[in-house]
Amino acid sequence: MINRKIILIILDGIGDLPIAKLGNKTPLGAAGKPNLNALAARAKLGLMQPIKGIAPESGAAQYAILGYPLSKCPRRGPLEALGIGYKLKKGEIAIRCNFARAREKKIVDVRMKIPPRGIIKKLNRIDPEIRIIPTIDYRAVMIVKNASDNVSNTHPGYEKYGSISRAVTRTKIERICRGDRETCKRINKFIANAEKIMHNGTILLRDAGKKPTNVKKMRNWSIIADMPVEIGLGKFLGMKVIKRGKDEVRQIVNCRTNIYVQIKGPDKPAHKGDFKGKAMAIERIDRLLAPLKKEKNALICITADHSTPCALKRHSADPVPVLISGAGIRGDGIGEFSESACKRGSIGRIEGRQLMRTLYAFAS
Repeated sequence: MINRKIILIILDGIGDLPIAKLGNKTPLGAAGKPNLNALAARAKLGLMQPIKGIAPESGAAQYAILGYPLSKCPRRGPLEALGIGYKLKKGEIAIRCNFARAREKKIVDVRMKIPPRGIIKKLNRIDPEIRIIPTIDYRAVMIVKNASDNVSNTHPGYEKYGSISRAVTRTKIERICRGDRETCKRINKFIANAEKIMHNGTILLRDAGKKPTNVKKMRNWSIIADMPVEIGLGKFLGMKVIKRGKDEVRQIVNCRTNIYVQIKGPDKPAHKGDFKGKAMAIERIDRLLAPLKKEKNALICITADHSTPCALKRHSADPVPVLISGAGIRGDGIGEFSESACKRGSIGRIEGRQLMRTLYAFAS
């Protein structure tokens, strides 16, 4: 039986590697973070590998962290669709897309701003069975009717890896998708026509999937999240979705259920190699989380879904820091939240699939 509320906070991509210009510290180690350090002072610390041996994408990593087997992991496309309120019908697939910039048939930027509404309308007139739904920044969902989900990734940063995808650095970029012959033929034709409409723009694909099979729900949980994939994951797992307000910490503290919080901040600058921007993002989060120092009744866990080293500009397989604090927790007395500090903590090194079991044990 769980006696205390669990607050699980995922700081997207917070993990990193030492950087010479930061005095061989990581952005997390170099950032001014008095509030996170105060929480760490009375916390148990450790390192976690979200998915052992691979650099995971966010949806799969968080699915594993929440204690579910990867064999039943929904693909990114369907989660993104669910996150924006689109429920896949029989025979439909959803694909997570990036608008990207191309020059002389080469991808020069995998993150191009969403085209104007008029362009999107033209794209959606290309094929009556293919629809593009823009989401946030450079992202979109492609819905394809009467289709197979046997469609390869064309995004150069992610390759299929069994039932999920993993982050990679690929030198050879496939401009066309492969897999089911008829489905890929239609999608490739759509993208070729889309490129004519967008001129120097194109559409990159990843994680095509059908409506996922139901799993056991997390009934006593709520979620606050920045991005469609996390919102979709929360909906899929039966969490109550709470719309982010101006005073987010008050929402977290006042929530009567366990609460899962995803904050995108550090991941964005890391993908650009901006280590100073990543440290600043961490400092903003630190100020946001200041009131949690006064929280006495809940069990607080702060960690990440993956590392995003600025040197790589992508996700990596490196472990992420873990902090578990709250009433009844006898801390390690280390007093710093960083990769190197957490390496010395009593939790040791765990895998993502072990985290919920650990939290439920502490909360009981």
